[in-house]
Amino acid sequence: MNKVETIEHARELRDNDELEASLESLLPLLDEYIEDPLVLFEVGGAYDILGMAPEAIPYYEKAIENGLDDPELEECYVCLGTSHRVIGEFEDSVDILEKAVERYPDSFGAKAFLAVAYYGNGQYAESVQLLLEALLETTADEELQSYSDTLNYFKDNLDEVWPE
Repeated sequence: MNKVETIEHARELRDNDELEASLESLLPLLDEYIEDPLVLFEVGGAYDILGMAPEAIPYYEKAIENGLDDPELEECYVCLGTSHRVIGEFEDSVDILEKAVERYPDSFGAKAFLAVAYYGNGQYAESVQLLLEALLETTADEELQSYSDTLNYFKDNLDEVWPE
């Protein structure tokens, strides 16, 4: 199999919950494509989905450094930031996910993971603000929309208490 076929096969294995086999199918690609950003991203993802975030991180970082393109680049930023989050590196997680949101401002997935990173980093207000913003931008729920002005106000004034 060539590189593209191997990656497609690894993705199929992952879709069929054959996670170890997916990783095993990708690792030989590193012999020939050690600098290839897509291969690095896929190997990182294979480690990540196995719950091996510390092993995934260097592959994600190298994929970005080596010029990974969209649409995988967006996912790589999210995966990298989330991997740092799950191992307790909250500041790194926030930094990476803020870059993802800056680069992909319409990515509600990146915003949701950034909110989780903010929470882990003790940035509770930022976490709630970001979640409220995403909720208000994406919901079609009529009841929530009827409260949108009030929720938008609270989003920006979470600590405000009105005097009696």
